[in-house]
Amino acid sequence: MHRIVLAVVVVSGLAGCTAEEPPPSYPAGLGTPESPLPHPDAYVVRSRVAVQLGIADVTSAIATLQAFSQHGGTALLAESQDLPSVQVLNALPSTLRAKLDGWIDLELDKQKLGTMTARQAVGQIATIADNVTNNVVIESMLTLSPTGAVHTLNDLAFEPLSLDVVVPIGGLMGDVLDQKPTATVGAGGALALGDQKFGLAFGNHAWQALELATTQTFGSGIENVEKLDCNAIAQSVAARCVSGTCVGHASDLLAVCQQGLTAMVDQLRGSLTPVVLDSLRFASGTARLVDANRDGVAEQILNGTWSAEIDAGMGAHAAQISFSAE
Repeated sequence: MHRIVLAVVVVSGLAGCTAEEPPPSYPAGLGTPESPLPHPDAYVVRSRVAVQLGIADVTSAIATLQAFSQHGGTALLAESQDLPSVQVLNALPSTLRAKLDGWIDLELDKQKLGTMTARQAVGQIATIADNVTNNVVIESMLTLSPTGAVHTLNDLAFEPLSLDVVVPIGGLMGDVLDQKPTATVGAGGALALGDQKFGLAFGNHAWQALELATTQTFGSGIENVEKLDCNAIAQSVAARCVSGTCVGHASDLLAVCQQGLTAMVDQLRGSLTPVVLDSLRFASGTARLVDANRDGVAEQILNGTWSAEIDAGMGAHAAQISFSAE
């Protein structure tokens, strides 16, 4: 195979041309192990963020899961209180009604998600959800040059219950992932970065992380909470008796179980997925360039701090966010 290369030569005939401006460069004196130059390749940056959504509906949805893990029967009846079936069950003789919630708990504990009982599993899901909605590591790419910087958000990393869950971001309305801040490099590895304003469809990404974490833990996503065997629970509770009087009402118990489980999952999904960080602003950043192999070029960025402002639709609040990069 022969490669044909077409060379095009442009000859300028302009008279009186001035000399080209020299390309921009870093300040003199940089390029030593003590005062290194930035690496020409992009740095992988990890910024650890405490999100603190402060959204009542999300907090309430997680609290409902926690309540179910403690008193499942009580939580199911509360979640289904608009059903006529709840009124029927509340009208049971007091000797039966007093034991009803506990009997439902006993049957729930015969149901399994992975190796855990249903109530234990939902308690774990509540813990995962609380962690996912409050702590995230933003993984990004930062390229430094004498004229400034290019900073692009790539992934969100979550670490609930020692799991490692990474969600790629981008493509959703609300995601604003690219910024070009100013960048100043000085003696001693000093690095200063200018104002940046990102946006994140955080709730959708957090829900995906919750699904991935739940699947890693239990072998299935959170929707499988809705697939517990409510019919078996209803039949067993309906057969419970005190002094010859039995609960009955299997169809009402079935309706309460099914609606209650669905409502818990829907409440969490419905409160979380619409959440958008309208503003994830890094007003300024400071850090230190570190030359680990002493070749005059920095392989690491350490001691990084963003002076940040986060707004999830409930008003902006200030935050100090640590970051590092390699």
